[in-house]
Amino acid sequence: MRLLNFLFIKLTICFIIGILLGYYYSIEWRVLYSISIIGVVLWGILFFAGNNKVHQSSFLGVFTCLLMIVFGSLTITFHDHYNHQKHYTSKIDSSSTVRCQVQIYKKLKPSFYHQKYLGKVIRLNGIIATGRILVNIDSTQLVTIDDVMYINTPFNEIKNAINPHQFDYGVYMKREQVYHQVYLNSKNVVKLVSEKSLYGISAGIRNRINETLVKHVISDRNLSVINALLLGQKQEVNKETYANFVKSGTIHILAISGLHIGLLMMLLGLIFKPLAYFKIGKKLTPFLIVILLWCYAFVTGMSASVLRAVTMFSLVTVAMYGNRITNTYNTLVISGFLLLLFNPFYLFDVGFQLSYLAVFSIISFKPLFDNLWSPESYLIKKIWDISSVTLAAQIGILPLSLFYFHQFPGLFFVSNLVIIPMLGVLLGLGIVTLVFAYFGWVPQYLLFLFDNCITMLNNFVEFVSSKEAFIFTNISFNTYNLVSIYVLIITILLLGTRYSYKRVLLVLFSVVFVQLAFVHNNINSQTNEFVVFNQYKAILIAHKKGRRLHYVTKNKKSLGVLDNYVMNEFIDLVVQDSLKNVFQFEKESILLVDKNTIYKTTFKPTIVLLSESPKINLERLIRTEQPKQVIFNNDNYKSYVKRWEATCLKNNIPFYNISKHGAFILEGGQKKSLFK
Repeated sequence: MRLLNFLFIKLTICFIIGILLGYYYSIEWRVLYSISIIGVVLWGILFFAGNNKVHQSSFLGVFTCLLMIVFGSLTITFHDHYNHQKHYTSKIDSSSTVRCQVQIYKKLKPSFYHQKYLGKVIRLNGIIATGRILVNIDSTQLVTIDDVMYINTPFNEIKNAINPHQFDYGVYMKREQVYHQVYLNSKNVVKLVSEKSLYGISAGIRNRINETLVKHVISDRNLSVINALLLGQKQEVNKETYANFVKSGTIHILAISGLHIGLLMMLLGLIFKPLAYFKIGKKLTPFLIVILLWCYAFVTGMSASVLRAVTMFSLVTVAMYGNRITNTYNTLVISGFLLLLFNPFYLFDVGFQLSYLAVFSIISFKPLFDNLWSPESYLIKKIWDISSVTLAAQIGILPLSLFYFHQFPGLFFVSNLVIIPMLGVLLGLGIVTLVFAYFGWVPQYLLFLFDNCITMLNNFVEFVSSKEAFIFTNISFNTYNLVSIYVLIITILLLGTRYSYKRVLLVLFSVVFVQLAFVHNNINSQTNEFVVFNQYKAILIAHKKGRRLHYVTKNKKSLGVLDNYVMNEFIDLVVQDSLKNVFQFEKESILLVDKNTIYKTTFKPTIVLLSESPKINLERLIRTEQPKQVIFNNDNYKSYVKRWEATCLKNNIPFYNISKHGAFILEGGQKKSLFK
């Protein structure tokens, strides 16, 4: 590929490989630091002392790539807060109560019972400390950004996934450098004097804007969309509105990203176009655009997605107005490299992956679409431009979207054809409206126009999302599918840029690769599993037989957990059976003992499952039935479970507590825990 001829692209790829190695294979930072110093010295010797230039260029190139891999590993190790000497984790015992000062810096989407925030640890037990924690606070408490709180409570670890194929919130938060959470109420927290920060100033600006809009009777629904669309705050968007945007394939407009910043850059370019008539205008224009883009990033709260987009388009602006003959891929890769240097954990962020894939896909496929058809009519040309950009972006992000979200909005093409031009208008009207709102007054005609545009947007999205026949959900799509589809897309792109016999063969081989991925998934799914899911105050048992799933439950509300399991295990048929007290899985016999069970078996169960806090004498049951293991479901009284654990320890019987260790899984007769 000609892309790999660009040195910076090669180095960035090596840097990314290093980040991945450093993330999955932890290495002591001192070792990496020492290797880096030695490597830099050796690189300098090779560069300046090489006699054979041909030999030097090839060997030095390989050595440089290896050095960049080391730099990548060192970067992610250095940015992992857990490795920092003053990090609070080195000073706490998770089982004990700690005295801590925490400053709130970011608001998250609330849960049913709690407001959620991210906080920075300032002091711990009187000692200066650093780190981030998840703060869950009673909904009755009033909290604002920059509040400093003195708390006296245990630090609880954020649990990993408790069921197979469930979204792992613990892993997600660890990538955000958040390892623990606290639960606060009026009894264990005292507010101290707030300390001003950039986050607090930014939140103050947004609050002032919102107060003005509320006074002008903007509806809650429209206000939540305005906050998401223009201010980067989507915490208050209700579930129904959010679901409508997801179903219509336009959810990307509720998160400020490259699309918003790109349109804003173009709008600012049009506003400052008259400056080109002045001698200093050409130099001043890019400076003003970049400054205003970063001001906008500041007002929106400096979220990761906004910072990524502003960094990217700042470089694009400088390149455009500097009249530099620069490669677009190079500009894009440089922005990605800078962001990963600043925070290598961005690499694992879904938004980061989708943003860069979308832009890469647009700049790769858009020229091919333009070569296919170039309409003469101005109107048709504009429609074709929007359509081709939408299609090009979707080609790049569709496989990743299927991998993460397992759904495909069939009307994305139609909805984006309307939404993208509309977004440009909304950005223009919206930013002018927000500027007026900050000063406490908005012209009535401007507010009326903007409010009605937001209403039209909501109504259109709701209309498109109501066409459920075009919304495809629960699509099974795993890593093998993801890799094979991207290989196919890359080979098709290569063939589109230059036709040759070899490239045709590559496309054919990639098609075979896609088929092999589906065949592999089909063969791999022909396994058997017995799963007792971790469901609060409910029993949910499933028996997977190849691509067929049988389940039993007493609570239909608990069935949502099955969706991810069915998708990721490529299940074709789901059947509900009546609840019984005896299950057979290969050589294992499982006896379910619940509150209604009067057990008297004619066989010896290998596993006993206790559910609904049955009033039994466990010691007698162990003596008479002689099971190999006892399982405690997550619907038993904690006092009962504590007593049962003591009984099992006394009788030397292995036990498994689902509420602590996650779902209990038998796979081919082998017991498996979700937690290490």
